[in-house]
Amino acid sequence: MKRFLPDIGKRLTVRGTELHADDPPDVIQDKLARIALDETSAFVVLTTRDGTVLECNRNELASRSLPWSELIGRPLADTFWAGPEQREMREQLGQAIARAAEGETVRFEAPLPQARAGEPPVSLDTTLRPVRDDIGSIAFVLLEAHEVARRASRAPTVRSHDASALLRDSEQRFRLLVDSVVDYAIFMLDAQGYVTSWNAGAQRIKGYLADEIIGQHFSRFYTEEDRRSDVPMRVLESAARNGKFEGEGWRVRKDGSRFWANVLLDAIVGPEGEVIGFAKVTRDLTEKRNIEAQLRQSQKMEAIGQLTGGIAHDFNNLLQVVIGSLEALQRRAGTSLQAQPGADMQRFIDNALHGAERAANLTRRLLAFSRRQALDAKPTDIGKLVVGMSDMLRRTLGEAIAIEAVNAADLWRVSVDPNQLESALLNLAVNARDAMPAGGKLTIETANCSLDEAYVARFEGLEPGCYVMIAVSDTGTGMTKEVVERAFEPFFTTKEIGHGTGLGLSQVYGLIKQSGGHVRVYSEVGEGTTVKLYLPRLAAEASDDERAEHRPVPASRAGEVILVVEDDESVRAATHDMLRELGYRVITAVDGASALRLVSERPEIRLLFTDVGLPGGMNGRQLADAARTTRPELPVLFTTGYARNAIVHHGRLDPGIHLLSKPFTYAELADKLSRLLADAPGARR
Repeated sequence: MKRFLPDIGKRLTVRGTELHADDPPDVIQDKLARIALDETSAFVVLTTRDGTVLECNRNELASRSLPWSELIGRPLADTFWAGPEQREMREQLGQAIARAAEGETVRFEAPLPQARAGEPPVSLDTTLRPVRDDIGSIAFVLLEAHEVARRASRAPTVRSHDASALLRDSEQRFRLLVDSVVDYAIFMLDAQGYVTSWNAGAQRIKGYLADEIIGQHFSRFYTEEDRRSDVPMRVLESAARNGKFEGEGWRVRKDGSRFWANVLLDAIVGPEGEVIGFAKVTRDLTEKRNIEAQLRQSQKMEAIGQLTGGIAHDFNNLLQVVIGSLEALQRRAGTSLQAQPGADMQRFIDNALHGAERAANLTRRLLAFSRRQALDAKPTDIGKLVVGMSDMLRRTLGEAIAIEAVNAADLWRVSVDPNQLESALLNLAVNARDAMPAGGKLTIETANCSLDEAYVARFEGLEPGCYVMIAVSDTGTGMTKEVVERAFEPFFTTKEIGHGTGLGLSQVYGLIKQSGGHVRVYSEVGEGTTVKLYLPRLAAEASDDERAEHRPVPASRAGEVILVVEDDESVRAATHDMLRELGYRVITAVDGASALRLVSERPEIRLLFTDVGLPGGMNGRQLADAARTTRPELPVLFTTGYARNAIVHHGRLDPGIHLLSKPFTYAELADKLSRLLADAPGARR
């Protein structure tokens, strides 16, 4: 290295240091360093680890101590506090040296003994810090002391020692507190990023014992990808530059597992402003992150459900007109369509009806997903239901799929719409078949289970308690994590175009949620998929399931008068025509107020057939309640494009409510009316 030397003539002396023109350059450089050190205002001393003075500067502050030649080789405490009255100060200094020799930076204010009576009291603002060799071991202790005016409130030496003892006690209590924290990893790093301390929380979160990790570099907590990108060193540099660093990311435990961490890294600055280490606090946020992700997914599904429910409602009104008109055309054309060209006309009508029925089925699935379908919940034995589906599943899935049902003994009953649950299980089975193009095995397993507080806390709207679990498993291709996350979204499908609507799992999701249950999907690519459905246990005892027998329904024989209340003109007209064709006489109204007036004026009305959603401030349920105040025997049949709160609560039809969901067919309308009129008070038997 090029050296720049002063023009000193033949000889120059500064504070006892002589510079000679014929001195070698290295000697002159060392002497210049000595002069610079002596000219500093601070008293600087280099000691051994036990406090023996090796070197010090010779400035005015040092002159208040022993002569420089007598200081070298003596204890540091002899510099200013050699007198017997400074014994406690020497003890305090000795403790500070010991702490610095262990790696701490210690700062305190030490009062100086008065040199002459009447002098104002002064103190030394003193810092002791370790000096490390090139391999990081502590070789020396360095003292830097600046003279400051002693504050008037400063206690005398003895009380200063007492305060020091209190400070040490406080520090010990603080260390005990840090070591007792288990929810946060709290540890220290040196300036290069090597771990120097470790608390119980760090051991719990990261898996390392203190003996295993102290002295190791903190980069081992980062993922391999982050280490390749030099993220750990960039974090240290950011903390050193800005005073702290805060962020979140994946970290790695001792066993190799990953967790999502919130990290706070604070720089520790020495007396000269240099970074001497870092304090690091890490919190495991994996569970919190998962809960937030599930909440976002739930909110997204709810928003999609609101949208699809509204669309399905409007679409059902349109389909009611289409299906009703096509059926009427088919009936009225009658036998004239059997011969050409009538046969072509019949085929066109059949195709149109088939398409409308498929569209109606699509809207039913949308309503199922959005939890707007009206469920006819009944006490149901899941074991019997699964066994009863076996033949249908075998016919549907084909011989290449082996089917196994594993029913637990003494299964609890649940309250569910059995027809909708069968449809949901069939959807799952068909999806499983499609995931096993070369054949495989489908297993349907049932069991009683209990979901505790810790589990349900991860899912919005799920209550702890007893549930019946239905697990549908396949040995198919499985799904990626990304596909699983979107599996319940309506219209999302991994099948080829034309091979599925993407509504099968949406219908399953909507049914189980509307029934107060829970759905989970477990899948691994190449291994298969398991969908678990959880339905709440039915608390009340119930009789055996009853399935109503279907019986032929005749048209009206007496020409009963039906009051139809519907605000949609096209739907009202289509319904009017259906009823007339069935032999009923029909009166129509567009809102609740006009309908209520007709009920009071026309005693011949035998049945009220009303939409649930009506304009004018009175819905269908309110109309029915008002009508029954004067006509308590009047049967009421509701219709709607989707389940409304007026007649459906918690996803179930209110007791005593009769509903015909749109779009309904000619035969369904005839069946409902015939049953209601036959059961009405005063009906002919």
